[in-house]
Parts: sequence; C-alpha cells; structure tokens
Amino acid sequence: MLKKNTYRPDIDGLRALAVLAVVLFHLSPTLLPNGFLGVDIFFVISGFLITTILYREMEQNNFSFANFYNRRIRRILPVCFVVIVVGLLLTRWLFLTKDYYSVANSAVASVFFLSNIYFARVGGYFDISTEERPFNHIWSLSVEEQFYFIFPLLLWVIFKSKFLRKHIIAVLLSTMFFLLCLSFLPLEKISIYLDVYYLPHLRMIELLTGSLLAVILCLKGNHLSPKASNILGISTFIIIIACLCIKGIFVPPYFPGVTSFLLCVPTALLIVANEKGNYVKKLFSIPLIVWIGKLSYSLYLWHWVILAMCRYFLGGGDLPLGVALGAFILMFLLSIITYYFVEQPFRKKKYTFKKSFLYLYLLPLTVVIAISYSLYQAKIPELQKTSSHFPPVTCEKCSTSKDTLQTLGNTQSLYSKKILFVGDSHTSHLSPFIDIVGKKEGWKADVLSAGACPSLLDTQGWKPSPECKKALDYLQEHYLQYNVIFLVNSYTTDRENIPAYTEKFIATYYTHLVSCWERRLCAKLLS
Repeated sequence: MLKKNTYRPDIDGLRALAVLAVVLFHLSPTLLPNGFLGVDIFFVISGFLITTILYREMEQNNFSFANFYNRRIRRILPVCFVVIVVGLLLTRWLFLTKDYYSVANSAVASVFFLSNIYFARVGGYFDISTEERPFNHIWSLSVEEQFYFIFPLLLWVIFKSKFLRKHIIAVLLSTMFFLLCLSFLPLEKISIYLDVYYLPHLRMIELLTGSLLAVILCLKGNHLSPKASNILGISTFIIIIACLCIKGIFVPPYFPGVTSFLLCVPTALLIVANEKGNYVKKLFSIPLIVWIGKLSYSLYLWHWVILAMCRYFLGGGDLPLGVALGAFILMFLLSIITYYFVEQPFRKKKYTFKKSFLYLYLLPLTVVIAISYSLYQAKIPELQKTSSHFPPVTCEKCSTSKDTLQTLGNTQSLYSKKILFVGDSHTSHLSPFIDIVGKKEGWKADVLSAGACPSLLDTQGWKPSPECKKALDYLQEHYLQYNVIFLVNSYTTDRENIPAYTEKFIATYYTHLVSCWERRLCAKLLS
C-alpha cells in the first residue's frame, strides 16, 4: 500500500520522458514518430497521482471538493494563464487579423476548458493549419480538467455506497468499458463531425487506467518482489520505447481507443514496478531527468506556442536547424522562469478556495477575454485603413459568364459524349480551365453553376436563390442527355450532411448514373 506523502522522483523522470517525446515529435515527427503519445503517458500519471490523493482523503473522511479544486487551481492555472496572455500578445503582432481571431477564439475556449471541443470542431477551409495554432496543445489540459470535474464526484458517490465501494474496481472497469464502447459510435452517420483525437471520452480511458492502478494499490498493496519488479520494469520500459518509435500502430480508427492500452497499461505497470525495482527507477531518478520532469508542465505549455509562432512566421513544416535549436533553448528558458517564479510560488500560496477562484481564475479569465477581443477590434481599423489605399482588384477570367448555363471548350466539336459540370461557385471557378482544355483537346462541355447552390433540392435549412433554382430545374429536366456528369461543390455541415450528400445525388439521378457506370463512361472523360 502506498505510504502517505511519499515522493517518488522516478515519476518525475517518467514525466520527463513524456514531455521530451512530445517536444521531439513537434520539432519534427522524424525525430520520434509516435512522440505524441507522451500526452497519453501524462494522462496515466495524472490519473494515478490524483486518484491516490482522492482515495486516501476519502478513506480518512477529510475530503473536500473545495480543497481539491483549490489545489487544482493553484497547480494548473497560473502558468497556463501566463502562457495564454503572452501568446495572445505575440500573435497580435505576428498574425493576420483573420488568423488572430481564430487564435483569440481558441484562447477563450482554453480558459473555459473547452479547447478540445473547439479544436474537434474547427479545421475549416480557411483556418490556419494545426501546427500554426499557438494554443492547440491545451486540448489535453481541457480533457484533464473535464475528467476532474466528473471523477471526484464519481469516487465520492462510490464511497457513499457500501455496495459500490465494495465493488469499486468493477465499477471503474465498467466505466472504462462503457467509454471504450463509445469509441465505436459512427458519429458521422448522425451528422456529428468531430475530430475524435480530441474527444474527452476516449482520453478519459487513459486517465482511468491510472486511477484504476491507484485504487488497486490502495486496496491490495504492491506484493511484487524486487526481482519481479526489475523484470517488469525493464519489460514495460522497452514496450513504451517501442510504442514511441514504431509507426502504424497508433492510428485511427482504433486510436485513441483500443490501441491506447498498448501504451497505457505498460505505463501503469512501470509505475508499479519502479516502486520496488531498481534498474529503470535509477535511470528515471537521475537528477537531471527528475529536474526536466519537474519542468514538464511549464515546458509542455511553452513548447507549442513557440513552435507555432516560428512555423507561422516561416511558413510551416520542419524548421531550419538553427531555428529549431533556438526554439528548443527558448522553450527551456521560459519553462525555467515560469517554474520558479510562477508555478512554484503559487502552489505554496495559502489561499482559500474563494480567493484562488477569484484571483487565479476569474480575474485572469476576464483579462484573457478582454485581450482576445479588444486587440481583435483594434486590428480592424488598421485593416480598413490599409484596404482604403488600394483600388479593388477584379479578375475578368474568374467567371466567363453570368449565365447559369454555358457551353465551353470547342463549341464546334462533334465529339459524341455530352459532358456536364454542375455545382456552385467552385464550378464557375473552373470554367476558364475547362474552356482552355476543351479547346486544346477538341471537346466541349456544358457548365451549370450558381453561387452557393447545392446540387440538391432538399438540402435542409437552405433556400436556393433564383439563379440556383433555375440551375436545379435545368438539371432535373436534362440530366439524361449527358453521358458524364462532374459534381463540383463546396460541402458545409450547415447545408448538407456530407457523407450522405453523394448518396442523395446518386439517388436523385440513379438511372442515369448506373447506366453511366455500366458503360464505363464516368471513370474517364475522354476515351
């Protein structure tokens, strides 16, 4: 059984492995192909340590929700707010107005612990890439805090019931199994389009792995011999390193989810093994490694902000060697500063929960929101002032005609197959290309297009314009005349169910398309 207030430097060493894996991966995936799994190691460690404290306090009847969240606020928020504020101020000068607005939204989502949901929803056509979002990495902190909004209450309910407390291990296993089953839900079939990488239920399984370990050790104790601990420690350490290095295992659709256990279970077992084992424990207890582990939280928060700024400024992708080394040094320097002058001092503050909530959450929250939107509003007049100095630019070739139907290419061609391009402004955008290629290759094509016009009449919540209605009427009446139909559209979740879009189109024009495929005409424009 775990002793009270026992500090284990090897766990800080394991944190060092986790944060260095993440940093190396984000510097360049070629350095450590699965370095992103460092976050999963963090989740297991967090679940283990926090549950150990919670279980001990509830067992001794001195648990308090206020005390628990007071500790969380003092531990997590000061450095987080410093990083977010600095990141916002830097992006104010480095980022374009539109991109700064995206960053500001993500910052606000982060301080409400909803950034994982925010990033699961965004990623649109005009959004800045993931590697250039300064606060993208805070999704993991949001997941962790969402877990700790729920888990202490669950554990408290278990302790209040003799039956549940007697079967606490079964309750936790059942909870993990339930969350794992949710990973197999076909969300896209019910019109929920989210990046599963960020979803909380799949990550809570990893936190619960650490929690389950803590409960087992608190109930049963660790009965491994030193020899068995050493064997287990070496074996699990090798498995963890293999997980970090071998490509192709931790990929969708089973990650996050089922394959997470390939890393999380060895991580939990390594924590057990290092309690009595010596070999791996000595490695993780080297003072330099332990020190990096203590810096891990600050280092994790700073590293991505710095790398995102560099990539945004330099154009994305792998950074030049000199820039990468400079960024690596800078993230360590900032981590050292915030660890010693922000993180540690606030952890030792003797604030009550009310003071912590007010001074360390509500006030910084207000500052972040104010900075986010006041700076964005300040940039708008600059943009308007800049735009006023330049005349509007028009492109004569952007759209060759304002008619919904036009014939392009070699209009005198006797080519036997009739070709139709149909869609919205994306179709119009291709018109000059179709015209040039058609003239060069000796064929013609009809282009049927209208701005913001889906190629279906029953699109939910969308009222077609007169031009769109005209185009759709023509399509309904004349589609059988064409041998080949190219559908060129922008797809949006507020207008159509994307996976079902093609199915609806095929259902609408089923007779023609089946005939088309049978005659092998749809797969090839020219034969």
